[in-house]
Amino acid sequence: MIALTADNSLQERFLNNFTNQVIWQQGNDTQRLCCGLRFHPLHRDKTSAKVAEEMDVLLNGTFAATNMPGTLGEVVKKIKERFGDTMKADGVPVDLLTRKPGRQKQDPDAKSPWQIIYDWLWEIDFPRQGWKLAEETATYAMEELQMIDLKSQDRDVCLNGVKNPVTIYKGEEYALQVDFPETGHLLLINQGVSGKRYCLCPSLAFSSETQILPDKKLHIPGIKALASSLQYTDIGNEYFLAILTDHPVQLSWVNPNYKPGDIVVTEERLREIFQQVGRQWNARVFSKKFEVVE
Repeated sequence: MIALTADNSLQERFLNNFTNQVIWQQGNDTQRLCCGLRFHPLHRDKTSAKVAEEMDVLLNGTFAATNMPGTLGEVVKKIKERFGDTMKADGVPVDLLTRKPGRQKQDPDAKSPWQIIYDWLWEIDFPRQGWKLAEETATYAMEELQMIDLKSQDRDVCLNGVKNPVTIYKGEEYALQVDFPETGHLLLINQGVSGKRYCLCPSLAFSSETQILPDKKLHIPGIKALASSLQYTDIGNEYFLAILTDHPVQLSWVNPNYKPGDIVVTEERLREIFQQVGRQWNARVFSKKFEVVE
């Protein structure tokens, strides 16, 4: 069996799960490879002919470009069989996934079957599964996410870590120190004890600065932030999900037209977050829980 792309990112984990549902793991290797490459975000703007060239290299020169239409057609057929009902419920015109013999040439602006599937996959299905998948695949950020006690401290002079890195005290003022040994842009969501989610970065209140560098610590809230600290009043677990992307995630509500304190992540905003993440390809996910105690 040909190995799919390694699960190096959130998007690749999702795509591999999708491919395994479309093509039986002991099924047609060429079709599995076609599915994994054709629907990869890196190949969104590549022609199927270019994807065929990449398949030929991976198959040691045994895949002719002339085989691509038939191979991709079989993959589309299997996707329709497996996910057709779900796609239809999502408002996707699944009838356009089947090309009729002798059909006249389509409008040049019309989407091909694979493009229809691609848009459903990354604009609807990935955002729907994004939070759960991110929770399941996140790397535990023991050192990368640390709560800093701000009591009697000046953030731009001295930062002291708390003695227990996973325990914070009710009513005390903290900043979250973010320190990753890699480059990227941060999107940080804090899910509170009540289950409500808040986007701390990017946000006007806590941090509009998103860039992560190996030799640069990011603090939330930042020195120039409108908020002065993180402070918790409910006993229980505060969950942090950190997503690192190669490019900043642009969120519609992080702009001067919204109130700075408008950071609640509704279901609609959660979909927007993962739509934006899905338009990239190399999202790395980390998480950590802090227990709020008396």
